[in-house]
Amino acid sequence: MILDLRAAEAYANNRSETDTRRALDNAFDRFSDNRPEHGDPDWSYWINEAQAHAQAGYCYVKLEDWARARDHLRTALRLQADEYTREGALRNALLATTYVQQEQPELDRAIALGDQAVQTLTGQVTSARCIKHVRNLVDTLRPYRRTPAVRRFCQDARDLITT
Repeated sequence: MILDLRAAEAYANNRSETDTRRALDNAFDRFSDNRPEHGDPDWSYWINEAQAHAQAGYCYVKLEDWARARDHLRTALRLQADEYTREGALRNALLATTYVQQEQPELDRAIALGDQAVQTLTGQVTSARCIKHVRNLVDTLRPYRRTPAVRRFCQDARDLITT
């Protein structure tokens, strides 16, 4: 399963939608086959359904398939355990971006998710990868910077993303 998820990311990086979907389908098929052993190495014990959905969401963000990314990221957040603060911040930042990128942007939802990510990254954990995605969110919000909530969010995020 882990190899299918990594292959999906590689395909997404190459913008190969068909191959990305095929690899993700293979990974999720392994979850549903009800076999206790999926053939993955012991060190991949941390791969669970929440992680798989998060990886799928990330792949669809790379492919700019915002609706599929949003569905997978919402599922990942719903399934994740409370102790995954770094992963939660990453998922919130990515999910926020999908709300901005849709045809009718939902800025309030995006800002609320972005605020959660910034709060987590400011007070609880440090992650260069998560900060990069908050920076991407700020860049994505740039066309809406005259909106008071967007301006406030970008100011709040500034200290985090400029360090």
